[in-house]
Amino acid sequence: MKKFLFGCILLFLVPYFTYASNNNHYYLLIKDKINVENKEKKWLASILNNFIVGNEQKIKVLGCNFKRVKGDKETIYNQLTKLNIFEDYNEDLKKYDLSLNKFNGLYFIEPSNLSERCMGFNYEIIILLNNNELMIPYNKHLVFYKQLAITDENKINNFKRNENCLETKYFEMESTKVCFYKNMTILDVYEAMSINPTYEFRKKIKQGEDFSDIYEDDYMRVEVEYKWKGKNKLEIVQYFDGGETYYTFVNQEKRTKLITKFSPD
Repeated sequence: MKKFLFGCILLFLVPYFTYASNNNHYYLLIKDKINVENKEKKWLASILNNFIVGNEQKIKVLGCNFKRVKGDKETIYNQLTKLNIFEDYNEDLKKYDLSLNKFNGLYFIEPSNLSERCMGFNYEIIILLNNNELMIPYNKHLVFYKQLAITDENKINNFKRNENCLETKYFEMESTKVCFYKNMTILDVYEAMSINPTYEFRKKIKQGEDFSDIYEDDYMRVEVEYKWKGKNKLEIVQYFDGGETYYTFVNQEKRTKLITKFSPD
């Protein structure tokens, strides 16, 4: 229940894709590079499978800002030494053949992040590597995020540029959000959103094709139903242990309307 509610809060408080622009890049967790036993790997993947947005100056994770540290390699070295990064993460650094000369930038969580979520965040620094991966020291393990392909980044930027959302409405425990996407079809909107794992849009869809399935792992179970109402309306329901999420896509003239409703048990 708590996990469902936390996910709902994030989806409403944090825009679908924050501050999208042509200068931003987007990152997803590289699960195969989590250097722990299988059971712990699944646990880490479940809590760190975030969609990260960033550019040269700033990185945003779950609505929390990380700002780039000004300075050269020596500055990065001094900051990381103060945090005992080279000592505490020596094993993983050796495993992945990482040293200071492969670090491109260092980002610290901004003190201006006043929300409780950001003040108690899981980690406080992010390192940009020369290969454009992000590396996050977390709980004595290094976690890596890979930049999306340019084609996927373009889909997200197009999605954000064409988005216009109304004010979210709340009734008791339920929340409803309505957004419009000009010059985008139902499939365009769905495909852009499916890149972000938060939405659990794992199915590649075709117009008019109904679908149902169960996604289940050690930390989550969700039943999904896809139902088309003609060619211009798609309804998706996700049944979590703690509640339901409803997505209604409606193809209107030169735009798609998306209604998102969260209903906790």
